[in-house]
Amino acid sequence: MSRPGRSSPATAGDPGTAAALHCDHVLRLLGGTLLGRLPNGMAPLAVLLLVQHDGGTLAHAGALCALYGIASAVGQPLLGRLVDRHGQDPGHRQRHGTTTALLALPAALDAGQPAAANALVVLAGLTTPPLEAGLRALWPSVLPDP
Repeated sequence: MSRPGRSSPATAGDPGTAAALHCDHVLRLLGGTLLGRLPNGMAPLAVLLLVQHDGGTLAHAGALCALYGIASAVGQPLLGRLVDRHGQDPGHRQRHGTTTALLALPAALDAGQPAAANALVVLAGLTTPPLEAGLRALWPSVLPDP
């Protein structure tokens, strides 16, 4: 139950939300983080398809996907905390490149090297850039004070 005189949580029809969406750069930032998060969802599927294509077992493919998810779940908050404390840094782009390279390297491995593939996938998950924390660090410079 909401208190009298108080508005409900922000919705698409809320004038505050509409005003925020009309501020400079807001739609571009939201669109960029949406596109930037797509690889986080596609990487496990790509790993699964790669392992199956190379003749690996479904169990190993599932284990690699789980390792990537767990490593991302561990790495994202840690890297996000760094962004919250220090703001955007030049290393943000380097982490994108590192993650991409680490996810591409298992394709060059033989199917008989599961330990190396495990290590690469874990490192890729740990280095996945925290886009949400990066966006959170930018909001004060984009939106006016309430």
